[in-house]
Amino acid sequence: MICRHPSQGQKLDVAGLNEITVLIDRSETERTEVAMNSWSPGLDGPPHAHDAKEQNFLVTSGRGEVVIGKERFPAAPGDFFFVPAGVVHQTVNLNPDQRLDYFLFNAFLDGDKEGHASFADHIDKVKATRKEQATQQRADADVALAGRSAPGRRGLRVSLPASFAAGVVMISRDDTERCEAVAWHLAPGKVAKLAPDAAKEQTLFVFSGDGTLEVGGERTAVRPRSTVFVPRNTTAILSAGPTGGLEVVSFGSLVR
Repeated sequence: MICRHPSQGQKLDVAGLNEITVLIDRSETERTEVAMNSWSPGLDGPPHAHDAKEQNFLVTSGRGEVVIGKERFPAAPGDFFFVPAGVVHQTVNLNPDQRLDYFLFNAFLDGDKEGHASFADHIDKVKATRKEQATQQRADADVALAGRSAPGRRGLRVSLPASFAAGVVMISRDDTERCEAVAWHLAPGKVAKLAPDAAKEQTLFVFSGDGTLEVGGERTAVRPRSTVFVPRNTTAILSAGPTGGLEVVSFGSLVR
């Protein structure tokens, strides 16, 4: 089992713009990468795009905006965003005094994973470009993006409901190439079983509450921001604690 909290992850500085805390590295999975992304106060981040992966952001603290293509969305805790591959996007932190943090889930379109062996390797290769994109506020500061038109899929914004039944679809695989997201809300003491799936890897992110997660027979206690990776063909069991309940978002990377 891979279970990590941001206090345990590898920290990567992206040219002073943002700090990434790696939770599940691409070197550990087939098509998945997971991190916490923390943006500096008052920052207009770099407009950029990724041709080889789809991204999901779940805001955990701070306030700002997320720009996806030609659409600009407000961003606050509980807001969830889907960014299609190839679409220019940008994170804007509107608060001059507080960082904007979100859970970052990457679903790679193929096994090459951008040609970079690890998240650290990827950041090392792109951080100079990200700095230039932020300075110029132009995605085409990356020459590979200059003049390229974005594909047809649109970015999406949904909000985590304040109250919901277990198993609410946030992002459907019908709207994506390689990923999906499902929110689970368990009342205190309740249990949910996620059946093994031969087609996808899953990442379980605890948004609030506490309890236990069991993956392939291994069990661990979880708390807010705990992240648990579930390989393909593996059963996962969610158990809410006796008092506060448990809110978990399950992100799926479609391997087949």
